Amino acid sequence: MDKMQIQFEYLADHPECVPLVIDWWRTVWSDRIGSDLARASEQLRSSLSKDELPINILAMLHERPVGTAALKQQEVEDLFPDKQYWLGSVFVDKTYRGVGIASALCMKIVQLAEQKGVPHLYLQTLDLDGGLYGKLGWKPVQLFNVRDEDTLLMIRKLS
Repeated sequence: MDKMQIQFEYLADHPECVPLVIDWWRTVWSDRIGSDLARASEQLRSSLSKDELPINILAMLHERPVGTAALKQQEVEDLFPDKQYWLGSVFVDKTYRGVGIASALCMKIVQLAEQKGVPHLYLQTLDLDGGLYGKLGWKPVQLFNVRDEDTLLMIRKLS
């Protein structure tokens, strides 16, 4: 699949996709989404923005949403209250995995963060060797445990 076909759009421009995004996230992060999908959808809808964090983007292939990622102010705030600016909520529909969409989403968030003058981006991953993120320039900061899962905190300095 040619990565050049991927277009990026703000979720704020496609609020009709919020239930799909919640459904995607629920397949991986059901403990964080909870069982009240209407409430989760309304929370996401109420935070949609193209300027203020969080900024959620969609990867579109032939005008169809195939993935999402977000530039966030904060994540894991209870453990890292002093760490701001995060790449989060990276998800690609399983039909479209393995063709570079996740990498493209991550790099689009990096570009967006740089445009906003963000000095760095943190992320958390269950892939304790850094996986995809290590290949894209993130560096390990520390291991931590959240929700009984060993997790790696990573950072990428931006220009």
